[in-house]
Amino acid sequence: MHDDEQKEYLEEPLRLFRKKIIPKLPSNIQKRVIGEVERLEELFVDSRPPRFAIIGRRGAGKSTLVNAIFQAPVAEVGAVTAETERGAWHTYKNTSQKAVMEVLDTRGFGEGDETRFTQTEEDVWQEALSSRYPDAILFLVKAKEVDARVTEDIEQLKKLREIIKKKHDYLPPVIGIVTQVDELDPVYDTDPPFDEEKVANIEHASDHMEHMLKKHLPEVTGILPVCAYTAFKNGEMVYDRRWNIDELIDFLLEQLPGSTWMQWARITQAKTIQIRIAKTIGKSASAITGGVGAQPIPLADLPVITGIQMSMIAGIAYVSGRKLDRKSMAEFLGAIGANVGTAFAFRQLARSLSKVTFPVAGHAISGTLAATATWGLCKAAILYFIEKRPVHEAKEAYKNQSEPPTD
Repeated sequence: MHDDEQKEYLEEPLRLFRKKIIPKLPSNIQKRVIGEVERLEELFVDSRPPRFAIIGRRGAGKSTLVNAIFQAPVAEVGAVTAETERGAWHTYKNTSQKAVMEVLDTRGFGEGDETRFTQTEEDVWQEALSSRYPDAILFLVKAKEVDARVTEDIEQLKKLREIIKKKHDYLPPVIGIVTQVDELDPVYDTDPPFDEEKVANIEHASDHMEHMLKKHLPEVTGILPVCAYTAFKNGEMVYDRRWNIDELIDFLLEQLPGSTWMQWARITQAKTIQIRIAKTIGKSASAITGGVGAQPIPLADLPVITGIQMSMIAGIAYVSGRKLDRKSMAEFLGAIGANVGTAFAFRQLARSLSKVTFPVAGHAISGTLAATATWGLCKAAILYFIEKRPVHEAKEAYKNQSEPPTD
């Protein structure tokens, strides 16, 4: 999923930390940092594509929704590879970000036409689900059709979940999505933001779908109305009528395992998602460096702390869609005045020397400073890589360090 150099920055410091450092830490410190290491390992080492089952009748807007999420015509230009007779799993790939999403295909869902295939739909599901399962199920219904045979479709949806439960002991969350809300009355109000009458009709359609779904599937996770219409020319978006897609993307993050977050950030290219994941990385890295920094081993922990910080920066850069190599790492650190060979090393040296100057309280002071410096690097990396702010703003964020949030 990452090229070799990116992988080196993301994963290697964590492997070394787990192998060589954790066993040497006092038990109370181990407990403090092991969960944070596991969190970063889930994000970096176990990183994989998100997997969805997108359920809906023909014309419900499955391909349109995928394109709206990717902001690219990935579902229309042959970027889909079928793995079974009916293409039960599709792989959608954004070549510019090298981001991948896997979708369980349900062509013919609810249509009752099995004559053109040698297997029934249920047989295909059984085969497709033999080795993997969707992280979540997206149940799509057109806004104008929330009354049309929805009960029938819900029964098939429940059957699919039962197969997943039996094979993998996992019940994926179900998110109901009301699509093509721009087609509701008034017909002349087609471009968001919609007026009050249109919004009222959207809410009515959503409420009805929620009632129908929860009547037969009480544990449904949520209902979101969307307009996903986009138009592309030569691979570039030339018309954008998306509405509520960002809210859907944020909501779906909550349903996905942490191992898919890195890919989800690159797929959606949503800054809110990128920043949220970056802060998660920064909090964990700060807790780890703070724990190591509190140990009474002057200077010996510098390479460990620096390695974790470099892994954090690489992760934030990766989430932003940036390919990180040694040159760009050096450019970032130099730009904010944290060059590993000069200011950055002196700052860390001063932090470790505080243990010598304050032999008892110095350990806690050192740990706090290590965590604070790491959080400062996190804030600077977010500004530099994700928000693409001027260098001086990233430098200022690093200089004006504050303690990482505890929530």
